[in-house]
Amino acid sequence: MSHEHQPLPKKNGHGGGYEKQDVGFRFAITFIMALIAAVIVVLFITVWFYRLVTPAPPQQAQVNPAQRPLPPAPVLQANPAVDMQKYRQNENRKASTYGWVDRNRGIVHVPVQRAMEMIAEQGLPQWQAPKPTQERPK
Repeated sequence: MSHEHQPLPKKNGHGGGYEKQDVGFRFAITFIMALIAAVIVVLFITVWFYRLVTPAPPQQAQVNPAQRPLPPAPVLQANPAVDMQKYRQNENRKASTYGWVDRNRGIVHVPVQRAMEMIAEQGLPQWQAPKPTQERPK
């Protein structure tokens, strides 16, 4: 037996097992142009169908900005720095003074320094351990 290269059999007059000629330039350009045209046609059909299915938004009359109603709360802060300063003053006042949180239930707030002294003197309250739950064996 000889291990020499055997040429592929010819099929329909074409031999060699591969095409010996590239796709024609005119065919390639025509195919690409047809593909671009198809994409554009599909785009227009899609836009037309979207407009057909989607209801048109109602027309709104032009309103003078001075007469425009305010949006619902919360509104934007006019001056955030001043608002933050007032908030911090209020929080510092609460942290450094005595006052009622809930008078009916007898809950008060004390200054932070005094609260730390009370914890150091009395210690933290002991919490009751939670009751164990009974798990059912599977």
